[in-house]
Amino acid sequence: MDKWLNHPTALKIISLLIGILMWAVVHFDSEETPNAVATGTETQEIDTVQIKPIGMDDKNYALRLLDPEEVHLTVRGSRSDLLLASHNNGYQVTVDLSKASDGRMVLPVKVNLPRGLELIEARPSNVTVVMERLLTKEFEVTINTEGTPGKGYKLGQPLVKPNSRVHVTLPSDEMNEVAMVGGTISVDGEEETVNDKKMKLAALDKDGNELTDAVISPNVVEVEIPITKPFKKLPLQVGFKGSLPEGLAISSFEQSVDAITIYGPQDVLDKYEFYDDLTIDLSQLKQSGTMELDVKPNKDVATVDPAKVSFDYTIVPAQSKILPKLPVTMIGLSEGLKAQITLPIDGHVDASISGAPNMLAQISSKDVQLVADLSGLGPGSHVVPLDMHLPRFITQPSNAPLSITVMITDGTTPPTTETTDGSTPTAGQSASNGGAAAGTGNGAVNSGSGNSGSKDAGNSAGNNPANSTGNSTGNGAGKSTGNSAANSTGNSAGTSTNTSGTEPGTDSIPVTGSSQPSNNGSINGSQETKTDDTPANANQ
Repeated sequence: MDKWLNHPTALKIISLLIGILMWAVVHFDSEETPNAVATGTETQEIDTVQIKPIGMDDKNYALRLLDPEEVHLTVRGSRSDLLLASHNNGYQVTVDLSKASDGRMVLPVKVNLPRGLELIEARPSNVTVVMERLLTKEFEVTINTEGTPGKGYKLGQPLVKPNSRVHVTLPSDEMNEVAMVGGTISVDGEEETVNDKKMKLAALDKDGNELTDAVISPNVVEVEIPITKPFKKLPLQVGFKGSLPEGLAISSFEQSVDAITIYGPQDVLDKYEFYDDLTIDLSQLKQSGTMELDVKPNKDVATVDPAKVSFDYTIVPAQSKILPKLPVTMIGLSEGLKAQITLPIDGHVDASISGAPNMLAQISSKDVQLVADLSGLGPGSHVVPLDMHLPRFITQPSNAPLSITVMITDGTTPPTTETTDGSTPTAGQSASNGGAAAGTGNGAVNSGSGNSGSKDAGNSAGNNPANSTGNSTGNGAGKSTGNSAANSTGNSAGTSTNTSGTEPGTDSIPVTGSSQPSNNGSINGSQETKTDDTPANANQ
């Protein structure tokens, strides 16, 4: 056997047989193609491969339609290459949109296969593309809050950083649907300001649905939401005390703010209508300058804003000005009394005021009020000091106090005098059986009476008392005419009648003049006259 194997002829025969066997194996399957048999390749169907758009100008265009979005591939390659491509998802199908424009168009797909694989077919080989131009519009960021802050706290206006306006890019057909750009932050139970809260923005339509295609720049902002106690803004009223040194006046006064904001419980805030807790001592001001005062919160007020207020003021030499014929307002008069100014006679007062020249130039009589307080004063003549109500920085000279003289009288109507028998006396009837003289006004003439006698008339003229006595039985009368006074002086007009006896008097005794009653005179608040009275004029 070894000899056969070592023989050259045997080796040739064996080689020939092996070659014939190999040829038979290669050509055993007559239906196989030569290449397939020779290389061992396979064909594979890939059902769904996603199409990827590339090259699109996404700043100016939006892809509105890609139809279809997947393709079917037929590829060929070795089994090992096919398995490797399927495992690594190595099939890529793209559509180039770099040259696409606004509108509808059909574009070819491009298939990229791993090395060693061959594309047999791509179905479909073209896709339909719809492009739409983008619009960019600026929107104000809206921050909504949900929940309720802690008890007694108020929610302030949210602040957006770095900017409260953002840009939204959308296809033109969707831009009109944008109703709001913003977000929502919870403040439930918060008692402090929410600081630097980051929030992602969204574009919403009118129904609150998010427009997912919207591109927002920037899409994240920082939000600050002030949470404070209740507050109230009050007008600032500055008070003054003391007075400037003699001869000086303020010509201008300016404050840095006109209102103060106070913070605290709502029931405390409701009690305030203005803030008046700042007082300036004028006696400390010697020359023009600037001052700054601390604004301190009152009781139950948490804080105030601002905490300081500054004042700029100008001081100049003072000048004086006379305001003539100012009316006087009387207050405090008790009920049932009447008051009349007797001095000055016309009831008007000339007043001197002092201030800076520019201030005085703007002052007129209507800016000044004189007030006389009659509280607690009874009937009689009283000297009443006047209180001057002046504009700010206008003063009354200390050496020019003002006063008036006022006569206060009983303003009620006196009762009617009755006779001894309870009847009301009529004109010409004596108020007593013995005869009397009754007068009206501020003066009276006394007349004695008797049961017997004759007519007697007593006449007096000038500034002497006039007394008339007569004893008659019925027709006696005493007359007094001229300038008379009943032991007194004054301005009054009176009428006096005197009858005696049991019969009505036929003569009247009218007296007119200027007089006030003395111990010897009396005042009767009722007036009795007769039709045949003869007046006599007298001037005191």
